[in-house]
Amino acid sequence: QTDTDVVVLTTGVLVLITMLPMIPQSGKQYLRDFFVIFGRLSAWCLQNPGHVAEIYLVHLHASVYALFHRLYGMYPCNFVSFLRSHYSMKENLETFEEVVKPMMEHVRIHPELVTGSKDHELDPRR
Repeated sequence: QTDTDVVVLTTGVLVLITMLPMIPQSGKQYLRDFFVIFGRLSAWCLQNPGHVAEIYLVHLHASVYALFHRLYGMYPCNFVSFLRSHYSMKENLETFEEVVKPMMEHVRIHPELVTGSKDHELDPRR
């Protein structure tokens, strides 16, 4: 959550994306952390605070896009709730417009957003 080495960040996100489907119930206690990581790395893709080479940013952006798909696919109600609260803040609006909104334009509405709820999504019987 605090690392600034883009290679480590990209590798960590790819590992997280791989592990999430294997630990859906165990990982739910860290769900908020996963969302915060997504928010932080989305901002990183836009602002490039470490002045990283463009090629590394391309890889980071691709891994953040894959994380977006994984979180939206597994926890759509909770993830959309996070996106609403996080990107409704003025300081995050540019990141939403430049990074997150284009990601959202490439997915269909998840059926769980209509038929499910945040609590149902985390139910172990699901």
